[in-house]
Amino acid sequence: MPVATTDWFNTSQYPVPLLILFGVGCFGWVVAYVAIVKSALRNQFLEIPAGAVVANIAWEFVWGFLYPNELGRFFSWGYRVWFFFDLGIVYMLFRFGDRQMGLPELKAIFRPACVFGIVAWAVGIYFFVGEGYDTGYGAISGYILNTMMSALYLVIILRHGHLYDFSLVVAWSKMLGTALLTVFNFIVQPHNPYLLLLCLLTLALDLVYIGLFYWIRSGSAAALVSATREEAR
Repeated sequence: MPVATTDWFNTSQYPVPLLILFGVGCFGWVVAYVAIVKSALRNQFLEIPAGAVVANIAWEFVWGFLYPNELGRFFSWGYRVWFFFDLGIVYMLFRFGDRQMGLPELKAIFRPACVFGIVAWAVGIYFFVGEGYDTGYGAISGYILNTMMSALYLVIILRHGHLYDFSLVVAWSKMLGTALLTVFNFIVQPHNPYLLLLCLLTLALDLVYIGLFYWIRSGSAAALVSATREEAR
């Protein structure tokens, strides 16, 4: 169970430079979220994978409202702000997220499946944290979701292949923000090999995604994208 703290910043356990490092890493995700919303409003297409959206909102609810953040109250409130901002992304998910689906059968059950996914992830994360499997600031559960998201991003960009539906700002800000959080975790959780493995896997997938983005933009991956879209049909 996470240890509650009344301090806005838990400097007794985490030095100020580390808290700044964590905060800057989180800010990278704020930039990514803003770019995701702007891209979705412009293109009527939600680039962030649906599976990641339902998991994210559940994680933010659990860590923002149900468990304290041992880094300090400031970060608990930061998670809550994330949650309320993410509600806008969830709205867009229900509005036109089914365009990510290639099969009519999946589109027909898309919205009920999203509701189920949010509830299931929230319950699962709640018990995961409660049983003591997570860190005091949600790193393990967060990186499980992050690794999944990074893997799904590769699938979705290959399936759709229209780069105007995707944002390079999202790709870079997500990667850089996560990379800073990875550095933070290597410093404060050096004896947690499972978490560190997830950190490295996520970083590798993010770098592959950025490389794939530039490769598709150059036109070199046209045949690969075309083949992937045909298989999805």
